[in-house]
Amino acid sequence: MGFVGYTGADKMAGTKKEVPTQMKLRYAISLTRDSQGIYSLAISPDGQELIVGFGNGAIQAVNPVSGTPLRDVFSGGVSRQATTCLCFHPKDPTHLISVGAEGIVAVYDTKTGKCKATVTEENTHLYTVDISADGGTYATAGSNRSIKIYDTRTNQVINVLEPADFVTSGKELKPIDGHTRRIFAVRFHPEERHIFVSGGWDDSIKIWDKRMSNEARKVIAGPHICGPAIDIKSSKILTGSWVAKNALQIWDFRKSTPEKNIPFRPDKDHGEFIYAARYCSSDVIVAGGSGTNSVQAINFKTDTMLGEINLPKHPVHVITTIHDGQHIAFGGGGGNLHIAYLN
Repeated sequence: MGFVGYTGADKMAGTKKEVPTQMKLRYAISLTRDSQGIYSLAISPDGQELIVGFGNGAIQAVNPVSGTPLRDVFSGGVSRQATTCLCFHPKDPTHLISVGAEGIVAVYDTKTGKCKATVTEENTHLYTVDISADGGTYATAGSNRSIKIYDTRTNQVINVLEPADFVTSGKELKPIDGHTRRIFAVRFHPEERHIFVSGGWDDSIKIWDKRMSNEARKVIAGPHICGPAIDIKSSKILTGSWVAKNALQIWDFRKSTPEKNIPFRPDKDHGEFIYAARYCSSDVIVAGGSGTNSVQAINFKTDTMLGEINLPKHPVHVITTIHDGQHIAFGGGGGNLHIAYLN
């Protein structure tokens, strides 16, 4: 393990801040749990722990302030597949849900390291999980195109939003039908506990009511989602597409219409190609992927770049943020974890 780039300016979360003008690197940490890289990240609601998921299934806790590895939550193994997504219960900083490419849903107590429950979804690779703002339900999705809704207390499936079935049914496909290709992101609305959005390879964002069975409430056509690149803030949906240009966009949640393209500086030879995007503060978003092998912070109200941090020779797979930009974590190939902040 090595630390690089400590700035010495470690502001505590929760303090009142001016409008940020720059993204700065706090640490670059070489984690050695797996050479395949980092595929998932989650910061606990109290900001005390950063959980890292690796390509060999390992899950490790890191202190986001000091950059110090704390303990293994799950040790993984050479025969295990990637831990593809992690999320915390919004009201319990010890309650962690993980999903993996083996189709396994696992629930951990991060303080004790105990796995409290596991569920296996057969015949699918799971890529994404998110929990509702009230903590009552969570949703999983992946390669089989269905979305399963679980009760958080029992970890039992309470609803399944089925994929589009236009082959066997013979019916004409409608935009409000389920997804036709792999799903890489689900994201609950932060203020409406029954509403969430999903996106993947079929170039559409579906807006769902979790109580419905087969039809989306609304559809946004266009975004090509290949990772955790959907976020919601108030009535605005942020999307990052794996495309060469105009990859970063904001959409009106109520109207399902585009509001603006956000200028993401492309690599001159490889374009933009975004895997991950998140709101970071009231004015700032962060995004990154395989076009630039970097994360960029952008003030989306002024279209001003506030900084760029590179992952040398590796794509950015995942980004997570908390506390109005006091913790920005991202990672990708090679096991390189970066922790930054807005100043």
